[in-house]
Amino acid sequence: MRRKKFAKFLGGLSALGLFAPYISLAQTQNDDIQKSLYLLLRPRWEYVDVENNGLSTANAGTVRAQLGIKLQKNPLSFYIENTLVLAFYDHYRPQKAGYELVPDDPRYRITQLWVGYSSSLADLKLGRQVINLDNQRFVGAVNWRQTPQTFDAARVDLKGENVALKPKLTLAYICDRQGVASKLTTYTICGNAPLSYSFLSHLSLKLPYNVKMSLYGYRFRNFAETYGANIGGNFKFNNFGIKYWLEYAYENVHNKVSKIWDNSDYFHVKLDGSYATSVGKPIFGIGYERLGEHFVTPLATLHKFNGWADVFLKYTAASNNYGLNDYYLSLGFAHQSYGKVLAVYHKFTSTKDFPNGGNDFGNEIDLLYTKNILKNLNLTLKLAKYNADDEAKAAGVGDKDVTKAWVMLTYNFGMSF
Repeated sequence: MRRKKFAKFLGGLSALGLFAPYISLAQTQNDDIQKSLYLLLRPRWEYVDVENNGLSTANAGTVRAQLGIKLQKNPLSFYIENTLVLAFYDHYRPQKAGYELVPDDPRYRITQLWVGYSSSLADLKLGRQVINLDNQRFVGAVNWRQTPQTFDAARVDLKGENVALKPKLTLAYICDRQGVASKLTTYTICGNAPLSYSFLSHLSLKLPYNVKMSLYGYRFRNFAETYGANIGGNFKFNNFGIKYWLEYAYENVHNKVSKIWDNSDYFHVKLDGSYATSVGKPIFGIGYERLGEHFVTPLATLHKFNGWADVFLKYTAASNNYGLNDYYLSLGFAHQSYGKVLAVYHKFTSTKDFPNGGNDFGNEIDLLYTKNILKNLNLTLKLAKYNADDEAKAAGVGDKDVTKAWVMLTYNFGMSF
């Protein structure tokens, strides 16, 4: 059995030979073409246990190998990114039935392939690409998973760098989504998947005193039309550093997937602070996020929000039948030599009472330790523990205790030649 698994692992590594032609291509270009190479290796162990779920505890040993090549001769550019995910320990679903889910199935994918044009007034990009807007609450790359979320899209950024407030207008038309899992991916070019033919518009402004503001309108086809605004900034006072965020959005829900038609809204306010000392930097945060009944964010980087246990990930992406309130506190300490430790506490309730009364989903404690071991090598340890309240059983959401843990190394390397 071990020999068979080792043979699979070596076979996967041999697929890295697919990357070689791109390196050779870049090396043979004319000297006036700027050439860049990017390499990422990310081995990770993930543990998932859901209480009383009728499934075995998942243990997933996976690795992401990613190579990107960029060729640029102003005003044109070309980029290709190859991503290979291998499983060296596969006691998890979808690799084996009967285990808890870890959505990191082995695959090879061209995660980015685009051509671009850049000028002082506009940037254009056509092809498969990453799209991250603001804090990724509505549109993001989900880079936490081994296979990131990318989009087959056309994007234009209109820039006003020499104009007051330095406006930047982003318009993007999404033909297809390449999701983190196979069932979230459109395999035909511009197929008829639920989120194909979505449209994004986003205006960002730079105000005085390090303040940034965004206005946006997103059409998530077959899900919703979302309109909103946010404002955020930071300032320092002696040794104190303060960051703040305030956001509101309104959504016209036409969710053909969950058969829901409604109007809803969203609100998020957060405050983060730090204090610089000679021995390190204490950090703290407090926030409140509210997703009204049926408010959904199907293209978000959902792992960043509402707890790392991802208890409400599918819920807020697809239906959100009872709404969600997330009250959270964070406390940590960062040291230049010893790394960063962070603890986050979440309290979850619904915005609408459950059928049998009550609105308490549960609570969650998240722990993080991260440290740069070497210049290009990072260690990350994470633990998420969600504790369900008895009232949540009536909702069928967030009604089971969940424990997740991760050990991860990330190696990044980049060079121009």
